[in-house]
Amino acid sequence: MTLLQEFTKQEFKGMAQSYVASKESRDRLREAIMSAYSTFNTNSGITPSPDTIPDVLLGVMSSDVRLAVRALRDWCDSLGLEFVMPSPRVPGVQQLSAVRGSVYIKYNARTKACYVSQYLGRDRGVLLQLGQVQLGHFPLGLWDEEQRKPAPSL
Repeated sequence: MTLLQEFTKQEFKGMAQSYVASKESRDRLREAIMSAYSTFNTNSGITPSPDTIPDVLLGVMSSDVRLAVRALRDWCDSLGLEFVMPSPRVPGVQQLSAVRGSVYIKYNARTKACYVSQYLGRDRGVLLQLGQVQLGHFPLGLWDEEQRKPAPSL
């Protein structure tokens, strides 16, 4: 997990550009994420299967709800987690498509709780929490850089 911890430390300082600057560096980052996720499941006594759900949280910060939902879907697909459409927790908003401005999506893989709220912070990206270890902010489009998958319907 060293690469991911280094990335997280540098990202916190605003100095993680070298980790995402090339396709090769992003490939290494993706491989490290999958390795950490696999190791986390094994060390937690969890063998990934439809019956066992690990303690994984995702936090997605984006300037737009559509980009955030796309990123959430892609992360869930990549990690083999069930994608859940977030429910809005924005005062006066009933429909996800009506959420405007920067957003934060919180997703809990175990409970399937998933909601979107307004976000006033400057950070953008995806936080990955494996048990007690938080990593990121990873790029929103890390798993579908060329946006080949169609955007989820809101």
